[in-house]
Order: sequence, then structure tokens, then C-alpha cells
Amino acid sequence: MRLKVLSLFAAIQVLSFGIWTGFSHAQTSAVQPAESAPVHSAPSIPVVSATELPQGSEHVVRYSSQNLSETGYYLNAIKENQIDTALKALPPDHAGTVKNIIIDYNPAIRRGMGGNNQIILRGVNMSAAEMIAVLIHEVGHNVDYGYLEPSDEEIESGFVDGRLTLYESDPSIDFYRLSWVSEGQRKESAKQTDFVSGYAMSDCFEDFAETYVYYVLHNKDFKRLTASSETLYAKYQFMKYQVFSGMEFDTGDGLVSIAKRPWDITVLDYDFTEFLS
Repeated sequence: MRLKVLSLFAAIQVLSFGIWTGFSHAQTSAVQPAESAPVHSAPSIPVVSATELPQGSEHVVRYSSQNLSETGYYLNAIKENQIDTALKALPPDHAGTVKNIIIDYNPAIRRGMGGNNQIILRGVNMSAAEMIAVLIHEVGHNVDYGYLEPSDEEIESGFVDGRLTLYESDPSIDFYRLSWVSEGQRKESAKQTDFVSGYAMSDCFEDFAETYVYYVLHNKDFKRLTASSETLYAKYQFMKYQVFSGMEFDTGDGLVSIAKRPWDITVLDYDFTEFLS
């Protein structure tokens, strides 16, 4: 979930899930993501532990934890190591958009929030594989926000992110316009099969982040689905060439059903050990 649109998220989530169930094929299995928990603002609880771990020769991520029990430091260290390993599997410029990661052990907060060079992850009630999938989704928000930057601020695009104007020179605009006429309004011609998930239909920013994590963790499946939609094919090509500079991932098995879409990419099974290795 993108930090800048946190205050609008709950309403969008309920509305988009209702629309999704109408769009969805009768055989589609739609699973509501863990973000259905009550909305909370960014945590203000004092940090109780922090470490700095290098990402390559220049990139440093600051890890901190909140609501951590006295007996939980070893578990937290394991989580930090898993996150660090996952970030190293991504292009350095993408990992470099993340400066701060907070692992919060409050079970009431959302699974993840990302943006403005920061990611907040819930440290409980998630498997390690799901935590990494949520992490990569949130990295997608930071890549959208901090890696694909406008070259100038001359022409307004008509898309906004909260109070922030987005400009025509922002590369992300080309992705948004594949399915969207504004940040929250889909094209009339948009179909369920134009999106990788139901959650991607929430707004253009979640479309980007869900497409990003699907490209990373389920690349072969994504490639198969492009046969069902020219728009989805264009999204795959955008990720491949505009975001990942031609890099593809040897993930997924390509056996996914073309007719079905999940609600949330981050709860799909994938080979966690293989990805981290």
C-alpha cells in the first residue's frame, strides 16, 4: 500500500473489492488481503532497536523495530536478514529507493506500507514468504515514486498522488494510461483480464505495485497471462524494458489459468527458498 494515499485506502479497498467480485469470473478465487485491518496512520511509537545493513557498496538501509518483545530480537534479526537477501535479488537502483524499513510487531497494523523511501512491514501473523512478497510490492511503490522520476515539471499529466501533481515526463504515466484515465478512474474499456489481480484495479498506483511484484515472483505466469490481454502484454513489456532494463526472473511455472485472477498477488504461493537463493 502506498503511504501517500493511506487516508483514502479503506474506502477504495471496500469499493474496489465489491467491483472486483462483479468483474470476477465465477470460478475465480478472490481472497481479501490482510490490508482489510483498520486504517492506522504511520506508527509514532519510539524505535526500540536499529541496525544498518549495507546493500552493495553504496546503499544502506536502516532497519528498526517497534512493539518488539524482549524475547523477540533473534526473530527480528532473522527477518532483517531475509529482507536484506530479498533486496539484493532486485536491481540495485530499485533496492536503493528504500532507505528505511520498520518492522512493527503490532498485530493490528496493515501488512505493509511503502513510499517516500520507507517501508513499514507487520512482523507478526505473516509467513516469511508472504512478508517478502509484501516487501516487494512496497518496493514497487518506491520504484514508482522514486526511481521513475519526471525529467521536468513543465506539463501536468492530469494524474495526481494526493496533493502531488504528476507530470507528463514521469515515465510511470505511460503505465498508468494503459488502464486509467486518472489515478482512480479506470478506462471504460478496461477488463478484469487487463490486470494481474483484483487489488490492481484499486487505483493506478496499486496497479503498478501489483504488476511489479507479479513480474518479480511469478514471471512465467505473468508472461502466460499476456496472451489474454493486449493491455496486460503492454504492462509486461513496460516492466521488462522501462523498469527492469530487459531483466526477467526465472520465477513461476507458467501453468496459471488465463481465465482467472487472484485478488492479491502477495498471498500467492511461490518458491521462497529459490527466490532468496
